[in-house]
Amino acid sequence: MSEKEEICEIVSSHFPCETIKNIRLPSKLGCDNIIYLIEFCSDTIIVFRRSLKIDSSKISSEFKLNSDDNGMPYFPMHRPGHQAWVLELLKNEQICPKLLALNSEKNYLIESYKSGQDLNEFSLEICKELGEFLHVLHSIKMNKFGYMSEQPGVGVYSSWLKMFEADFHNLTEDQYPLKEIYLSMVPYLTEFNNPVLVHADISSENIRVLNGHLNGVIDYGDCLCGDGLYDIGQFFLFAKAEWKYVDAIAQGYKLSNGAKSWTKSEKQCIRFYACYFALWLKSDN
Repeated sequence: MSEKEEICEIVSSHFPCETIKNIRLPSKLGCDNIIYLIEFCSDTIIVFRRSLKIDSSKISSEFKLNSDDNGMPYFPMHRPGHQAWVLELLKNEQICPKLLALNSEKNYLIESYKSGQDLNEFSLEICKELGEFLHVLHSIKMNKFGYMSEQPGVGVYSSWLKMFEADFHNLTEDQYPLKEIYLSMVPYLTEFNNPVLVHADISSENIRVLNGHLNGVIDYGDCLCGDGLYDIGQFFLFAKAEWKYVDAIAQGYKLSNGAKSWTKSEKQCIRFYACYFALWLKSDN
């Protein structure tokens, strides 16, 4: 049986009253999940997700950043069960896809499809709406820090600082300015003790826009336990360091703050996280 035939069989078992018209890959090809868009004759579209690599030998209480075969590292958050857990936490949020089916043993989940286009053109209104969603996401408390462990909601590190130590300690001499920025942030990273649910992949292809408004934030396979400003820093880099868009996020993010603007210390954190992402992207290429 081919993979598409298997997927047809699985989907039909969950949606017996629907007839599959088409199965296609989306424009976004994830590095940790394979994603198919399933279109029914009723014109309804659903999303079928399956992890690309789940090595049962690495599923243990001990978190392993590196795979033994130099392949893709094993991250528990890549598992359908972990991603389904996030979708359930956000089930009342219109912006988030709805969990439709989960089978952890067969390594798949099915979620609703968020229509629209990738965010390729920024607008202050969309940024404000994104801020409103991130406010909700970052209100969900986590335990410990960093990459998600085998237990959803619990990070693998005892401090937020641990998330960054290795990358910044291995900088070359020509990257000294980055190290200076990191060293200035060490006290904050050490003392930070309010871990929340972080999306950790706020990028164009994960933000869905429809008719000039935010219609979806998708792909929760990289979620972390940490500082919510981590997501803002990634968006700052994505927005090519244009503060007006990050300031627009604050308009929706700071619902309980009359000022509705970032403080000096928050801006320092946002810049640092943007630097971290820039460093990560450089090392990944």
